[in-house]
Amino acid sequence: MKVLVTGAAGRMGAHLTRLLVADGHLVRAYVLPGDPNNQGIEGPGVEIVHGRLEDPETVGQAVEGVDAIVALGGALTSRLASDQQFFDVNLGGTFNLLMAARFRVPGLSRFVYASSDAVYWSGVSTPPRFLPIDETHPRVPGSIYGATKYGAEEMAFTFGRAYGIPATIVRPTATADAWELIEPGSVFGRRMFVQGAIRFIGGLAHHSADDIALLEELRRVDGDTERLFVVAGPDGHTSSTNLADARDLAAGIRLMLTAPEAIGEAFNLGPTAPYDEEEFVAHVAGRLGLEYVVIRRPAVRASWYVSSAKARGMLGYQPRWSVFEMVDEAVAARDARRAGGG
Repeated sequence: MKVLVTGAAGRMGAHLTRLLVADGHLVRAYVLPGDPNNQGIEGPGVEIVHGRLEDPETVGQAVEGVDAIVALGGALTSRLASDQQFFDVNLGGTFNLLMAARFRVPGLSRFVYASSDAVYWSGVSTPPRFLPIDETHPRVPGSIYGATKYGAEEMAFTFGRAYGIPATIVRPTATADAWELIEPGSVFGRRMFVQGAIRFIGGLAHHSADDIALLEELRRVDGDTERLFVVAGPDGHTSSTNLADARDLAAGIRLMLTAPEAIGEAFNLGPTAPYDEEEFVAHVAGRLGLEYVVIRRPAVRASWYVSSAKARGMLGYQPRWSVFEMVDEAVAARDARRAGGG
């Protein structure tokens, strides 16, 4: 099978590309020009195609001759994309892919669209209707990003009803590679390393009142060396959340490519279990030999974690890595590199 994977150099895309090649499939990797991560997926069985989802002609050429499409590429909040980019890439780019599949790939076996659990998230001040969040939870996006994911989901299913595109939706929760959990400047590191957070928040073009208040607290607890922090409510309570390993989600998406029962369905994909934020930060701090501090704020983000029960039951999805195991693995890999002089 030849599979077009958009966003193939990203977290999930790179792992999925390697899994598919290991299974004997051919991968056409649609990647952004000049992305330094592109070299990480080069090799036998992988055809690299440079382009943008906003370009319908390049997208049309990319779908020629493929058997299945996995649409992982998109504009992300973690990369500080603008609302216009969310609209152009997530909605417009998905439309381009679906139109190309409609007219150029009449025998397409599967179109897997990577949405997000942001379709359920109605805003910082609004807790989820229930936990864990499963696929029956209302989709009430409270951001332009979430709205574009919601819209792209509906487009994929509409193309399925109208033109026979065999669409499946995957809704990943927050997803990381293990190394990101111990790197202060990473997307996830800047959420718990004091100096990493100061650099990130201080560098934002615009600051909310909450940003300014947190930045002041971070500067107050900053020391000569890096330390970690966790935000708690007035009573010291921290929220529960989840974070998935990109390898687990790639394995789940691979299952969606061949399971007939996945067509026309949407699936949450998450980790083995949720965790308490202070417990997690304490674990990271302990493994790195650093201190951590608790910053108390008038309000703490509501707990948020998804259920993958539907994917487990229908597809046999079995996430392997807990967030604590990811940290342990990352520390072991770092120590091995240091011991080897790398």
